[in-house]
Amino acid sequence: MRKMKYILLLLVIIAGGCTNNNSDDSDEKTGPGIREQEDGSIVLDLEQAYLLQDSLHPDMNTAEWFFRIESRGRYELWLSSFTKDTMDLHYEDPVIVNFEHRRIRANPVGNEIILNTPGTGEDYYRADSRLGSLYIDSPGDYSIQIVSAKVRPCEALSERTGLRHTEIRSLILKPMTE
Repeated sequence: MRKMKYILLLLVIIAGGCTNNNSDDSDEKTGPGIREQEDGSIVLDLEQAYLLQDSLHPDMNTAEWFFRIESRGRYELWLSSFTKDTMDLHYEDPVIVNFEHRRIRANPVGNEIILNTPGTGEDYYRADSRLGSLYIDSPGDYSIQIVSAKVRPCEALSERTGLRHTEIRSLILKPMTE
């Protein structure tokens, strides 16, 4: 039964899911504004993701991005969260990252705390968690997904309810230096 849910989830995502209707002259398959930065890292903001929300099974909430990799090599995966308590991020279940045929399950712990991050407001802090790493064999277009109950639409600070302890904000791919 659980396997059937995963298959249905995949079909819904392939069929379109919830999409952003940002108009941009960028390549149709690559998400708007998703480009490698000068240091080679790629920041995948939740606001740019295709979202699938499941009210009955929120642990199946999914964010998916389409992006272009320009350089082959190993990339570290970092999950950036806004949280009220950097000592306990309140991820009850592991976050699942699906990339190509690879699946990474990790419990975010807040390996790095980033101070003075714009947009966090007075009640939240930014905590980045290392989830693992991926090897990209060749440059090209790729998609990546995160599955977690913490995948929810981003809200403006004024619209946040005080009840949310932790919010996923982005997934970051950082090139590993040799």
